[in-house]
Order: sequence, then C-alpha cells, then structure tokens
Amino acid sequence: MPAPSRFLRRLPLLFAAGAVSVFASDVTPPPRPWEPDAFLPVTEARIAALPAAEQPAWRAYWQASASLARPPKKPTDRVENTTKLLVNSAPIPAVYSTRLNLNAAAAWYASAEARSIAGYITAWQRPSGGWTKGGVYTRAPQAADDHHDGWSAGTFDNDSTIYELRFLALVIHGGGGEPAAAAWRDAFARGLGYIFAAQYPNGGWPQIYPLAGGYHDAITYNDDAMVHILELLRDTAGRQEEFAFVSADLAAEAAARLARGIACVLATQPQDATGRRSAWGQQHDALTLQPCAARNFEPVSECSSESAGL
Repeated sequence: MPAPSRFLRRLPLLFAAGAVSVFASDVTPPPRPWEPDAFLPVTEARIAALPAAEQPAWRAYWQASASLARPPKKPTDRVENTTKLLVNSAPIPAVYSTRLNLNAAAAWYASAEARSIAGYITAWQRPSGGWTKGGVYTRAPQAADDHHDGWSAGTFDNDSTIYELRFLALVIHGGGGEPAAAAWRDAFARGLGYIFAAQYPNGGWPQIYPLAGGYHDAITYNDDAMVHILELLRDTAGRQEEFAFVSADLAAEAAARLARGIACVLATQPQDATGRRSAWGQQHDALTLQPCAARNFEPVSECSSESAGL
C-alpha cells in the first residue's frame, strides 16, 4: 500500500486545530425564538380586523369550518405509522403517505385488487369529504384508527385527499360499469366538495380543513400541497382521460376554483420595494398573504423547492 500523502497525514492535525478553534470561541448563543406573529391562525378577531368588504366571505368560511370541526381528544398528533403494508407500489417517501399506486398499467385499475382498494378508500372517507393521513386501504377502518387529533377530520398534507381522489378516478375510468362505481363516483364528488369548501375566500388552501389552528391554517405550499390541489382541479376541469366521468357542473366549478387558486399564487409571490418578484415561502399567512413560519425547521424564508413547483 502506498504511503499516505503529506496532506492526508496532516488531516488529523487540521481537524484537531479546527475543533480547538471552534470550541474555544464564545459560547454558542441560545436559539432565537420565533417572533410573536411568526404564524398566526385564522381567528374571528383577525377576520374582524379585515376591510369591511372582505369580512362577510371570511365569516361564512369560518362558520362553515367550525360546523365541521371536532374537539380533539388528544393533545398531540398520532404516532408515526411505519409498519403499514404497501398498496401495490414502492413506498412513497413520506411517513404518513397513502402509498397508493397512481402509475400502474391502465388495465390494473380494472382489476379486482384495484376495485377492492377503491372500496376501502370510500370507507375511509371522513364526514367532511376529505381523507386523513395514513389510511390503510387493505381493510375497513376501525374505531382505533380515529386518533381524534388535529388531522382526523381531513387534510391535504402528504398527498392526503388528492391521491385518494386520483386513485378513485383511475378505477372509475377502468371499471366504470361495475355496480360499485356509483359509490366511487359519489366519494369522488364529495372529495371535490371538500376541496371547494376548504378553499379560502382569497383562493388559497390550508393544510388541514376544518381549520385546526397554528401554522396549519397557513396557505400551504409546503410539500407541494397546494400545487397538487391545483393540478387535480386542472385535470378535473379538463375532463380528460380518467376524469371524463366528471359532470359538466363539477368540471366548471373546478375550473373556477383553479382560476382563484392561481390568482392566489400570484398574489402571494413576494416582491421587493422596486416591484421585483422573488420566490415563495413554504407557507403564507392566510390573511396577510405574507410568508410565515411553521415548525422549528421551517422559518420565514423563500424556498426553492416549493417555488419550482409553483
């Protein structure tokens, strides 16, 4: 074996010198806390502070959300579900993902296996019309599956609701003549209704609906949540391929909601004093439209990944 170079022999000394210089410096300052308004939920008080012309639509939205909300029985979110079986696909890289396969051969969506999964998806649909995270679509839901947390009434996080609707559309397209297809179509229409109901008056969407408070109320670009909603509305409005079964009325409503959503995307794009536009944040305040914080690793910032999707 050749002798290590002089540089490699010096590496331990270089690292040691670096360590000494780092740890011999001043004491690391404590983490800077979030500003008091780093993330503000939608509240009646904040709605009352809006311009008078904007308040009626927001009050109606607030009341509709409150009518669907359930007081959580647990103070924290559910535990991670990492042992769930896959549903005919490699795992999607998200702990709570539905792991539904949206890229199988077209013939597979007419199979008994796909129809069975579609049946379980309809059984897991929440009363709100949406879906929560981590449904196990190889069996019927059980009482223990309802965690009574902030997510349990419905969410768009980790592709929830959107992937269920896309899967249902694929199965309806593949086996629309099945007796069960009526239930699939009804579940799809209720899911679209959930998307329509969850849309803010300014065109954005929260991460969770009915509203759960905290950063969940922000217009959520994080993990492409709103982008995926807009893509589904685009495809539904066009009634192409697997969405051909959608009624003309629902397609027209989807088109209108899509236009409002795109207007919100444009309205939330930050710009400097000269009017020069820049990238978006991971989430934006639902009322001010300004970038806001979320969890401790999601500060107020401009984010390249979500901005690329937008």
